[in-house]
Amino acid sequence: MAGIALANGALPMVFAFLVASLVDALPALVRGDPGADQAVVGVLIAVILVLVAQELVRASYQVVRWDLYRRYEEYLVARVLRATLASPQLALFEDPALAGKADRAVRIAGLEPGDLVDGLSTKWGQQAKGLAAAALVATVWPVAAGVLAVLWLLIGQRMQADMRRADLSTWGGAVRRADYLNQIGVRPEWAKEVRIFGLGDWLADRFGREWAVVMAELRKARRFDQRAIVVLLVAAIVANAVVLGLAARATLDGTLNDGELIVLVQGLLGMAFLADQSGDNLIEYGASRIPTLLELEQAVASLVPRATPGGQRAARRPTQEIRFDGVCFTYPGRDRPVLDGLDLSIEAGQSLGVVGLNGAGKTTLIKLLTGLATPQRGRITIDGVDLTDLDPTSWRRLVAAIFQDFVRYELPARDNLGFGAVEDLRANDVDTGLVEAARWAGADTVVAGLPQGLDTTLSRRFSGGVDLSGGQWQKIALARASAAVQAGARVLILDEPTAHLDVRAEADIYDRFLELTRGLTTIVISHRFSTVRRADRIVVLDGGRITESGTHAELTAAGGTYARLFARQAMRYADLAESAPPKAVGGDDA
Repeated sequence: MAGIALANGALPMVFAFLVASLVDALPALVRGDPGADQAVVGVLIAVILVLVAQELVRASYQVVRWDLYRRYEEYLVARVLRATLASPQLALFEDPALAGKADRAVRIAGLEPGDLVDGLSTKWGQQAKGLAAAALVATVWPVAAGVLAVLWLLIGQRMQADMRRADLSTWGGAVRRADYLNQIGVRPEWAKEVRIFGLGDWLADRFGREWAVVMAELRKARRFDQRAIVVLLVAAIVANAVVLGLAARATLDGTLNDGELIVLVQGLLGMAFLADQSGDNLIEYGASRIPTLLELEQAVASLVPRATPGGQRAARRPTQEIRFDGVCFTYPGRDRPVLDGLDLSIEAGQSLGVVGLNGAGKTTLIKLLTGLATPQRGRITIDGVDLTDLDPTSWRRLVAAIFQDFVRYELPARDNLGFGAVEDLRANDVDTGLVEAARWAGADTVVAGLPQGLDTTLSRRFSGGVDLSGGQWQKIALARASAAVQAGARVLILDEPTAHLDVRAEADIYDRFLELTRGLTTIVISHRFSTVRRADRIVVLDGGRITESGTHAELTAAGGTYARLFARQAMRYADLAESAPPKAVGGDDA
C-alpha cells in the first residue's frame, strides 16, 4: 500500500521532468544535430512508459486500498468482539466506567475505522507528490526549494492543528446532546412516540439550538489557527511570486533554459501538496478508534472472575440441591445492596416460585445462579461444590434461562429457536426438535404462519422478513428455553415467562409446563400469582433476603406479604370479572 501510494505521488513529477527533457531536446532535433532524433525517441518512450505505469498504479491503488480497508475493519471489529465475549460476566456492561468503554468500542463498526487506511494512503501519496516536486525545484534552485518547503510544511502543520480542534468526536456536552436528539428523530425505537406526541418540531428546534452552541464554540477554538494559516498562506504566495519573477528574469537573460523553467513551474505547483492535510483528518478519525479498543481489552483483562475456566465440570448437576449461603451483592456505583445475606435452598428436581416487589433482586438472583455475576460475600453451591469452582461453560449448558428482557434476534426463526441448542444447530440437526419445542411453547402456530417457515427472518428490515407481536416473540423465547431442555439442560429459569401473553395463552402454557418440567429443577419469577402458585415451593424476596417460604396454600394461610399480594391481585381479577358484560351461553368463553 505504501509503495503504491508513493509511486502514485511521484510518477506525475517524473512525467513533468520528462516533458522538460523533451522541450530541451526539440531544438537539437530541429537543428538536425547528430543523435537528436534518438534522444527525442528515448524521451517519448519514457513518457509512454510513465503514462502506462500511472494507469497501472492507479488501478492497483484502488484494489489494494479497498482490500486493506475492509481487512483492517474486519480485524479491528473482530478484536472488539473477542474482547467483549472474553468477559464471562456482565460487569463490562453494568459497571458505569466499564460500560462507557464497552459502548465506545462496540460502535467501532459503524464509525468506519478503515478511514485510517484511506488517510494513510492519501497522506503518503500527497507527501510523495510534494517531495517529488521539491526535488524538481531543487534541481534548478535548491534555496527556493528549501524555503518554500518549510513554508508549505508550516501551513500543513497549522491546518492539522485546526482540524484537530474541529474534530467533534473529541467534544462532549452539546455534541452528545445533539447526537442523541438526532438519534431520537431517525431511529425506529422512537418512531412511534415521536409521531404520536408530535415531537418533530420540538426535536428540530432543540437540535438546532444545541448545534448552534457547538458551532459557536468551534469558531472560537479555531480562531487562532485560522489567523496563523492566513499569514503563512500570504507568505507562501509572496515567495512563489518572487521565485517566478526571478525565473522569468533569468529566462530572459538566458541563464535559465526552457526545460529548467518548465521543471521549476511544475515543481512550484506540486510543492503545495506538502501542505495538503486531507489525509490527516481521516487518519485522526480512524486512529481514534484504536485507543478505545485497547482500553476495552485492558478493562476485560482486569476483570479476573472468581470462576475459573477449565475448573471442575458440572456434569449432570444438580442431583441434590442448589444453595445460597449468606449471599450479598451490590451493583457497581450503588451503596445499597440488592441481596443482603440471602439464604436459600432449592431442591433438585423441584420447582421454585420467586415473588417480590420491583427491585427486590429477583433477576439479580438469577444472574448470580447463572454465573453472570459473582457475589461480593457468601457463596453459591451446586451439590456442595462452589459455583466458582465449576467450569462456567459446562454449567451454563445445564441451564436454560429466559429473562424478562429476552432477545429478539433479527435472524431466521430456526436460529431464534435453535440458539437454545446451539451445538445441534451447528450440526444442522435441529428441525425435529425445534418443531417439538415450538409446540410446547405454543409457538407452533406462529411458525406455521411464517411465509418461509423456519427460514423466515423475524424482522421486516430484511427482504421477506416479518415482525411478530410481543406475545408471539415471548412464545419464541419460551420455545428457545424448551429447545435447551431437550438438549440436556437440567435447570430451567423463567423470568416473567408469560408477561406478554393473554390469560388463555398463559393457562395453555402452564398446562404444558408441568409436563416439560417433570424431573427438572425449575425457578419461576413472576408478578402473576396464577403462574407461581403451581410451584412446589414459593419464596418471597424482600429487602435482599427471603422473608417467607412455603407452598401457595401455606403462604396464603400465614397471612403475610404473599397472602396480601395474592389477595390484592385476586380481588383485581374478581372486580374485572364482575364488571365484564355477560356473554351468551355456548360462546367462545362459555
